[in-house]
Amino acid sequence: MKRILLLCLISITLWSAESVAVLDNLKNEVGIRRGGDVITPSDSGEELYRGDIIFTGSDGALSILFNDGSTVALGNKSVLKIDDYLFEPSRKKYRFDLFLKEGSAIVETGKIGKVSPKSVTFRVPEGTIGVRGTRFFVKVH
Repeated sequence: MKRILLLCLISITLWSAESVAVLDNLKNEVGIRRGGDVITPSDSGEELYRGDIIFTGSDGALSILFNDGSTVALGNKSVLKIDDYLFEPSRKKYRFDLFLKEGSAIVETGKIGKVSPKSVTFRVPEGTIGVRGTRFFVKVH
């Protein structure tokens, strides 16, 4: 019984530590809140994980490149959380769940949006955006 529990804990740890995206095109003030830490990425390529909160300052901007080819470009004064993300085409398992708390974003869905559009969820404080196409712009005041 202890071995099974240990294997489950190891699997959960490995699963939760998988990178889901990377940052690109960083401009000025950008940051990541991960757990209780704040990370200031200095260059493109910083890996992102489920639960990360990405933010930009008054002069900041960046792009997020997800493993399935989806992209999110954040404008200044934006806060975006990666609530959930799963891209496992071999098992046909997909989840893309983002929450834009404030600011603006241009979103272009990748493979998940094409093969499983119902798996794409983009939320804002006022509700959930229904994704019908492959590219959209959203601004939260």
